[in-house]
Amino acid sequence: MVLSIKQGLGNGSLTNGDWYTRESSGSADADVMVRATVAISGLLASTRENSMYYKLNAVDGEPLRLNCRYRIEGNNYDANWWSITAYGWDYFLIPNQEKRYSFNSENIIRGDDGSWVIHLSVEQADGNWLPVGPSGAAAADQSSDYDFDLSLRLYTPGDAYLKNPESAPLPVVTVESCS
Repeated sequence: MVLSIKQGLGNGSLTNGDWYTRESSGSADADVMVRATVAISGLLASTRENSMYYKLNAVDGEPLRLNCRYRIEGNNYDANWWSITAYGWDYFLIPNQEKRYSFNSENIIRGDDGSWVIHLSVEQADGNWLPVGPSGAAAADQSSDYDFDLSLRLYTPGDAYLKNPESAPLPVVTVESCS
């Protein structure tokens, strides 16, 4: 049962580019599978009016891998606060020496125009670098195609996210290189 829930984390979701979300997360209308998915994936879903959660575990259909470098680009979002966090395939924060697990609307370094770039990789990078690495769990237990995923949380999101989550502005994630 746990394996089928883990494998179904993206099922029944709305997609927005490579990101996906569930409108029923945090809703009284959520069925037992959605509630189990929220419990296993670590999202503490509150009501949609208070928060929206998007996940990404692949770019252009290719699972996120540790041997690749990624670029996440974005700007301001219609929300009181937002964060982007990397999680291992085991749904836990990825251990790293920097103890850096996310960037948010308050701590990210921005360009003069308000835009920002996050570099996501195992190797250190300048600027907003979000380190990834092996999950803390045993590799033999991995039940996903991807090595890690990203969660975007938007707190007190604006109407674009509440009414049209499949077309609201989101960060763009691209693959820079793979070894």
